[in-house]
Amino acid sequence: MSIHSYQNMISLERSRICMWEKYRHESKQTICIIGVLTLATKLCKADGHFSEIEEEAILKIIPHEPSQKRLLIRIMEEANKDENPIDYDALRLKRLIGEEHKDFLEFTVAVLYQLAHEDHVYSEEEDRDIKKVAEIFGLEETFLQNFKRKTFMFFKNLKTRNENR
Repeated sequence: MSIHSYQNMISLERSRICMWEKYRHESKQTICIIGVLTLATKLCKADGHFSEIEEEAILKIIPHEPSQKRLLIRIMEEANKDENPIDYDALRLKRLIGEEHKDFLEFTVAVLYQLAHEDHVYSEEEDRDIKKVAEIFGLEETFLQNFKRKTFMFFKNLKTRNENR
């Protein structure tokens, strides 16, 4: 049976769960993983839908045993219900990681960028959220990167409009 049975499908309901408070007593490594799962989940739903493809892509990012899969899905469900905006979570993760692990922060932004393309729809909302996270992490976008990103987004949106005609 698929992980997307009725009971396992990630719900778009919201609640007052604060992921950072709930897991504050876990190890730093565990909180980092939860932080990445939270950012990934919030990014993937930024365009208004959360697909099975995106869920599977998130699960591939975090190394885990098959027995841990349901736990990761539960954390993603909790992240989905969390009302805090993505920039709140990015700031919490940045404070936890600090300046000494910039490579982890760069990796996290690269993962978010990859996830934004998983469903073949790179939305303005996803682009905005990735830029917010990168800015909070202190990762400056060069002029060339900005130009490439905007050009790619323009042609991607043009292609999508043409396909929908």
